[in-house]
Amino acid sequence: MDFYKVGHKDIMKKKLLAIATSWLGIGGLFIRLRRLFKKEVIILAYHRILDTHDDESYLFDEELISANSDAFLWQINFLKKHYDVISFAELSQRLASNKPLTGRELIITFDDGFSDNYSNAYRLLDSVDIPAVFYISTGYIGADKTFWFNEVVHAIKVAKKLSFSIADTTYDFEPSKKNKEKAIQLVLNQLKEIPNSERLNAIESLYRELDFKAYAIPASELPMTWENINEMASNNMEIGSHAVSHPILSRLTDEEMQQEIIDSKNTIETMTKKVCRTIAYPVGGRNAFTEKVQKISETAGYEYGLSYISGNNKANALNKYSLARLHVERYTSNEEFKLMLYLPEIF
Repeated sequence: MDFYKVGHKDIMKKKLLAIATSWLGIGGLFIRLRRLFKKEVIILAYHRILDTHDDESYLFDEELISANSDAFLWQINFLKKHYDVISFAELSQRLASNKPLTGRELIITFDDGFSDNYSNAYRLLDSVDIPAVFYISTGYIGADKTFWFNEVVHAIKVAKKLSFSIADTTYDFEPSKKNKEKAIQLVLNQLKEIPNSERLNAIESLYRELDFKAYAIPASELPMTWENINEMASNNMEIGSHAVSHPILSRLTDEEMQQEIIDSKNTIETMTKKVCRTIAYPVGGRNAFTEKVQKISETAGYEYGLSYISGNNKANALNKYSLARLHVERYTSNEEFKLMLYLPEIF
């Protein structure tokens, strides 16, 4: 979830290459060659499908928005036409049958569990009859609060001053839009790198220093309810674990790690009456999960563990507890979306 590390120059290069590829009309050739020489399982990572028209007035984390409704509908129609969109249950069945995978297999995933996963993403997926996997942090489901990282961004965006300390580092900025963007990047990056108990204390301290008060949470920023999730689970969607409280698992004690990984699975299975077979590690970068996290996930009964590391997965050598995903972002054009599937190495 390292959204803020994306460079403007990199974005522009990808846009230009995507336009050139589209203009030359060689996308179909890329797909055929890739399937011929590289049998892969493609997993796409989304967070939110949200229709915001003015970033200036949006006071939460716009970097969590993967697409608006129109863009997402175009994307899933494209995927249905060119790929075999499946669930992890279907992937397991195909692997168990010992039949070779074709290279057409693609899995759509969503992280966190925001309410728009139900109201927008699920509604559109259902309309074109393709499955997806929704990773939820169970401690938030049905709660009257937004996710901690989304609230941190909100606290900084509405702050009248930007003087605070995180992990013994003091920051003092003029509260301009540019400085708030910089502060968001610095704060989120630091919060992901410190032990969990320090992270929780640092967030409380940050709120005090910013004089951040209780506020009315917009319905759009709330998580889904269990009623939403049960409807989805009963209608072609898989529900996976994103831990309980969305911690960085590698920053937990062994006991905390076990609790987050095991309790979330048990809660999902109890509430949905369906097997929870996969976990997506919160944040999911290389420093966010360890071999121990993978081992506990395997021992807990998960069949697959998903990272947030960009890439595809070799069909004949799946690293089942460190699966890579391709990231769909709000600035991903239709041409870039296709290019990402043709040439994931550059993403």
